[in-house]
Amino acid sequence: MMITFDELKKLFSADLEHKYCLEILFDVDGEAEYQNCFMGKMPDEEHESKYLYWFGLKEDGSQAFEFDNFDDFAAAPVFGGNTLHSIWHRVQIESVDGCDLETRIKDLTGK
Repeated sequence: MMITFDELKKLFSADLEHKYCLEILFDVDGEAEYQNCFMGKMPDEEHESKYLYWFGLKEDGSQAFEFDNFDDFAAAPVFGGNTLHSIWHRVQIESVDGCDLETRIKDLTGK
């Protein structure tokens, strides 16, 4: 199942009740460097009503990035100078919170 970038944005806007996390395992087609990557959203422990949006692009943590809002997260040039938004057409989601994409989207959005 593929989703549009707007659907991804809606997924990231799901109410996590400030106690749950969202974790997405993904690959970027044609980019050996960006396989088994993660992105997500988690409560910001320092600011009770805020979330952190993050990328974990390397297992060793050398390409880990955090942002305080979705727009900055999506527009950050962390993929070799490219943004998530600009490469979205090549992103393949492998799982969301360890579940298949379709199941987890229904759980988070009610659709």
